[in-house]
Amino acid sequence: MSELLEVAIVGAGLSGLALAERLSADGRAVGVFEARDRCGGRILSVPLADNLTVDLGPTWLWPGSQPRIAALCRRLGLTLFRQADAGQSLYKISADTVPVGYHDRQTHADAWRIQGGCATLIDALLARLADIDIRLNQALLRIVDRDDHVELSFSTVNGTDTVRAKRAVLTVPPRLMAERIAFVPALSADLFEACRATPTWMAGHAKAALAYPSAFWRQQGWSGNAVLPYPGAILSEIYDAEDPRGEFGALFGFFGIPAEFRDRYRADLPGLLIHHLSELYGPDAAEPLRSTIQDWSMEAYTATALDRLPPIGHPDYGHRWLQLDHWTDKLYFGGTETAAEHGGYLEGALVAAERVYAALT
Repeated sequence: MSELLEVAIVGAGLSGLALAERLSADGRAVGVFEARDRCGGRILSVPLADNLTVDLGPTWLWPGSQPRIAALCRRLGLTLFRQADAGQSLYKISADTVPVGYHDRQTHADAWRIQGGCATLIDALLARLADIDIRLNQALLRIVDRDDHVELSFSTVNGTDTVRAKRAVLTVPPRLMAERIAFVPALSADLFEACRATPTWMAGHAKAALAYPSAFWRQQGWSGNAVLPYPGAILSEIYDAEDPRGEFGALFGFFGIPAEFRDRYRADLPGLLIHHLSELYGPDAAEPLRSTIQDWSMEAYTATALDRLPPIGHPDYGHRWLQLDHWTDKLYFGGTETAAEHGGYLEGALVAAERVYAALT
């Protein structure tokens, strides 16, 4: 019979790792189980050049209104810097109109970024969890209520594995839980529908990032910000992706074309991206040092079929059913989509972790 954990945490994103850190500091026997081959979940930072790391998942935090993530960054010794916004922004209303420039110094409303990318947040937490059992490539298939504990069955690279725990915390997106995990006994109809009705933040989106020898757009008086809210725009939003540690320039943006069209033209996306940026910023944009595309709708452990079309506006997260304990205090839900405030953001992941920690102690 396997060891009985006090708490099994499913999902090694920010919410799961933040919860694990607090529980382990209390001396609790905790295990963390992650379906991917890496920790971080939707936090994904990649190097494009020396001292140039870009975020392909969450990018910003707002210390003035998000105290938890700001405090965590301070405690972990991370360096923050303001999102670059100086210069004129571009606005293009349709494919056949000329983009116009405008000044907007509040595009990001005092947004800040983490030097080295948001993945440094995950790395710093992992350094504090060196003694915790964190298992990768563990996709939860089934969870069973055994009265005095729960039994979790995982798909692994070697087959299947079973873990027992007094309590389980699932920090994976609610829609993934409803679609991929068998619950015995089954979730109530209300809880199941709450899971299915909760959009997974970023799941329908794709991001592109490009590194350049220099931030040539600034030399032309542009901020790097562009808004292109018309159907068929390759990128609907573009921003400066500088890393103040290095000499290179960088841009990143959100694709405007939906997932089904990205699927259809997958091989053409890099060329379409370069053509699109060249139309906006001129020939210098056609010669990046390196570029990368991250399509979250293609991620099996992020998106479901329901997520392929992103929601219009910011979803109303934190459904009450997802904030309750279930199975007589043995099953809890975490993750940013369950947060009563700041849902979808890094702050929301910490709000959820804080709520579950309070319920477990």
